[in-house]
Amino acid sequence: MVKNVFFMINSVDINRGGLTKACLQQANISADLGYNTSILTFNYNGEYSLLVDKIYNDYGLNRNIPIINMYEYFQNEQSITKQVYKISDVVSDHDILEKVPSKNAYRVYQDGIYKQYFTYRSDQTIKGIDHFNDMRYRVRNEVYTPDGYTGKVTYMDIVLNKPRQMVFKNSKNNVYLSKWVNPENSTAHRVMLFSQDEITHVFKNDQELKSYFVECVIRDVDNPILISDSRNTDDVLTKVNHKQAYKIIRLHSNHIKAPFNKDTSDIATTVQFAIQNLNHIDCLLVLTDRQRKDIVERFGHEDKVQVIPHGIEATKFKSLKFFKPIEAVIISRLVALKQISHAIDATKVVIQKFPNFKLKIYGSGTDEANLKNKVKELKLEDHVEFMGYTTNAPSIYKKASFSIVTSRTEGFSLAILESLANGCPVVSYNFNYGPADIITDGEDGFIVERNNIDELAQKMEYLIDNPKILNQMSKHALKNVKSKFDKHNITKEWQQFFESI
Repeated sequence: MVKNVFFMINSVDINRGGLTKACLQQANISADLGYNTSILTFNYNGEYSLLVDKIYNDYGLNRNIPIINMYEYFQNEQSITKQVYKISDVVSDHDILEKVPSKNAYRVYQDGIYKQYFTYRSDQTIKGIDHFNDMRYRVRNEVYTPDGYTGKVTYMDIVLNKPRQMVFKNSKNNVYLSKWVNPENSTAHRVMLFSQDEITHVFKNDQELKSYFVECVIRDVDNPILISDSRNTDDVLTKVNHKQAYKIIRLHSNHIKAPFNKDTSDIATTVQFAIQNLNHIDCLLVLTDRQRKDIVERFGHEDKVQVIPHGIEATKFKSLKFFKPIEAVIISRLVALKQISHAIDATKVVIQKFPNFKLKIYGSGTDEANLKNKVKELKLEDHVEFMGYTTNAPSIYKKASFSIVTSRTEGFSLAILESLANGCPVVSYNFNYGPADIITDGEDGFIVERNNIDELAQKMEYLIDNPKILNQMSKHALKNVKSKFDKHNITKEWQQFFESI
């Protein structure tokens, strides 16, 4: 009998980091093994019809893997009634428009009173409209889909400017779902499903709705395998009512907080539910042997905690160029957890000895503005360049001398694996987990003391000053990755795991 595997993740989107990429990669492996594989998502996104095709293209997701979104599932439309809703349909000849600088948006005034704020797409179709009363309180928000219909209407608390009620509609303007929301904490406390103008189900919260959605999808499936890949779907997983379901939580991060003492540090907030509910799942999957050891020693459940690392295809040796510029790269989300400012500080040290050195940073995130300000403060504009988000990491790693990873903590670090797989040695802090599991210190990269910027700079200088050793490390990187993390071997591990269920 063919296995049925369902990967659960709250949302998918383009320009995402390692978690989304890891989920889609493992889904591909499952499909390649011949299993019926699906991805379940739980967020509302009015742009889903445009987004899904980009996901398949940008991430190379197997098109035989359906992405089943909860809202689209309950919308339950086999054919969409499409219409075109453009700016000219929103405003009248008597309205006064004010263009919002640097945004695809306008403010609309009627008799001098601010009444609407609307956003639009590049093709001039309406994306969303905020409605205001005469006292300039926002009273309603409407989301318009690319197909031209109102997919979601949110009624606002005029004091807190937060949702009080949400209504979801199909292309025929029929309501299929409604939520009552507490504006003080943005949580739903009553959720209703509708069909043909009747209430069919009532739930106490979003979690109950999500679990019911999963139950609907797997209702007629024998022995479904459910894998929760995001921490906000762990509780949904445990509450799914299906006697034959095999429930797996897969961790992608450290399970403890700073200072990351494996015996005494508090459990990471996002991972608490998973650790505290090991009795309610069948398996906890982690990415390294060391994390498994640390979890089992502290929390037990040796039989439930298993390891399957990420796999990757290493670059062909003959296609690798070993004459590279004096250039290091970082490919990462630009968030505080990654401590990219440390690499910038190290660059300030390195250019004193190697004035031609450059650091190129790829990615986006909440810390981007701070990092750019730091570069200006240190007068490093000629040495540190922000390149934006990339979907072509392999070509970047192949051109670079080495890469840098300065995270406080990770669950594995796909960045290290991808770098080595493309013949790019890595200089990384020694955090849990990943560097010591992936890098062979001194052979295909360097592991330096965590938060030691001086040592980081020293290793960077050493690689710049020793191109022959750097080239030798590139060769070792390919060899070591193929030996330890070859995608073909990891696929076999997944197959053995699934067949054991």
